[in-house]
Amino acid sequence: MPEDILINENIFLFALIFSRYLGIFFLTPIFSSQVIFFQAKILVALSLTVITVPVVINSFQPIYPTNNLLVLVKIMSELSVGLFMGLAVFLVFSAVQLGGQIIDMRMGFRIANVVDPFSGINSPVIGQYKNILLTLIFLAVDGHLYLIKHLNNSFKIIPPGGVNFNSQIWIYFFRRSADMFLLALKVAMPIAGAIFLLDVILAFLARSVPQMNLFIVGLPIKILAGLLLLFVLIPVLNNFYSEIIFDVINEIPHLFRLLSP
Repeated sequence: MPEDILINENIFLFALIFSRYLGIFFLTPIFSSQVIFFQAKILVALSLTVITVPVVINSFQPIYPTNNLLVLVKIMSELSVGLFMGLAVFLVFSAVQLGGQIIDMRMGFRIANVVDPFSGINSPVIGQYKNILLTLIFLAVDGHLYLIKHLNNSFKIIPPGGVNFNSQIWIYFFRRSADMFLLALKVAMPIAGAIFLLDVILAFLARSVPQMNLFIVGLPIKILAGLLLLFVLIPVLNNFYSEIIFDVINEIPHLFRLLSP
């Protein structure tokens, strides 16, 4: 009987760790990409679990619940740890893409959509460009490896089966959701603001020269100005995107503390 209990507890511990790793493949950018086969995601999560179990089992040994419903609740709770971490990063990527969509509206590209290969949904041209640029920078600064490292270290903060949901975690995500719109404005403001000033200049020209067709003349000028600004601002955007990536990565341990018992 004690051997059966020990086997059940070890399997239960393996399932908890596996669920926490599996959670990052649902919302986290890059990891949740449709380009990656689901079988590959399962294999990566299993590999990380096999590496982590020998380390965690020496420090924590969760008690196997007597109720099967509690087993499911514990596993879903562990899954939510990876989901919450992925959601925090996903909000940053969504903010940058939203900023690109604002630029699209100012440049006249809003009507043209392209398919995002990572999510499989349609998005405007500049929004997709911003998203791809942020993804490349995220990979260049090893953001995906930092996320795995933080998730591995999360077992020191949140013991397996010890996830604690409280109001602070919801307040955190409400604040991050509000910051998403502020970040989108910061991303869009340099180019959208410049195109707005260009609209003002074109409006004065239209009043001064009524014979000029503002739509035919203005649209190519706004597109050209927007593309030139995008090219000129690439070095600035690289530093800015790297900064916001590391900001959200450095916030992840704080997020895990909100979930700790």
